[in-house]
Amino acid sequence: MNKKTFITILLAIIALTLKAQVKSHIIGSVAEGTTPVELVIYRDGKDPKDSKLRPVVKDGHFECDVEDAQIERWHIVDFGEMMKKGMTSRSEAFFVEDGATITIRLDDDKFDIQSTGKEYKVWQAMKQETEAKFMPAYEKLDENDEAAMVSLENECHQWTLDYYKTHPMLGFLLELGERLNGFHFNDTELAPMLDIYHRQYTTLYPDHSVHQRIAEQEAVGYQICGRKYNDYDVRTVYGQQVRASNYYKGKLTLVICWASWCAPCVREACDIIPLYEQYREKGLNVFSLAHEFKSTDAMRKAVELHAFPWPCLVDLDDEFGVFKKHGTKNSALFLIDKDGVIFAVPNDVKELKAKLEEIFKK
Repeated sequence: MNKKTFITILLAIIALTLKAQVKSHIIGSVAEGTTPVELVIYRDGKDPKDSKLRPVVKDGHFECDVEDAQIERWHIVDFGEMMKKGMTSRSEAFFVEDGATITIRLDDDKFDIQSTGKEYKVWQAMKQETEAKFMPAYEKLDENDEAAMVSLENECHQWTLDYYKTHPMLGFLLELGERLNGFHFNDTELAPMLDIYHRQYTTLYPDHSVHQRIAEQEAVGYQICGRKYNDYDVRTVYGQQVRASNYYKGKLTLVICWASWCAPCVREACDIIPLYEQYREKGLNVFSLAHEFKSTDAMRKAVELHAFPWPCLVDLDDEFGVFKKHGTKNSALFLIDKDGVIFAVPNDVKELKAKLEEIFKK
């Protein structure tokens, strides 16, 4: 064997090694009496409609293999119901681990998943402990007692974060990576999760690509509650390119994300006008960001019609990717303190009003 041939074979072996797969075998069943399903299996960060893994249920059973380059989190969902109704509770996650057998059973609207995989067992143990600790309290709650519900949710969130600190696991890394990938403005757990990651998890599973994914997503500059509001370029209604910091630096500021094509967004902005008038002299600063396409004409008309009394900025055709950074396609509210830190992301005007009352009573 000459030197050139040897090198070619060696490179081929290395290439095959780099593409090594982990494979899990799925054995599934659907309980008798459960309405028909159209199952799709897909990986974190992927769109289920693009998945080719669509196991067919025959006589109440289905079976398939799932492969990946490394241990990853996957999902099984009733895609048919999701497309028909726009949502489904028939969805659950599992881990693809080499040699693992995953047993999945759908009974009514709930998937029950068991796995022989080590990492899934560790992650599942956390979920089971959380449910055992908090589910009895949730079941006793008065559904109209919003304050008690929020308090219990906060307690549950903190308990889960503490668990992740004392039980290092790959499941935490995969969860964080996916939450960043699908960032939404009201994910208030992201900041503490990132703090835990940077303190404890950067050296855990160092060869796993999830670390690179987390780094790439952090670099996007998402507007994460509990962290600095990241500056960006944007345009005025007249097309002038400006820096957002010119509109919030050193001020208690409300940022209103909206769009002229989103009727609820326009109503929300209109409902905020009285609050702005009430608190502007006490130090409340406001500016809005519009998500527009093709033209700013509709936005200009809406601004004039409703007489929005604050600076109105726009990202036309996602020129600056502003709305991706804010984790929304249209509506969102961000409260920024004088130091530029996002300290609240009210879900609606009612929450905003309560927060402003709390701030200005101090």
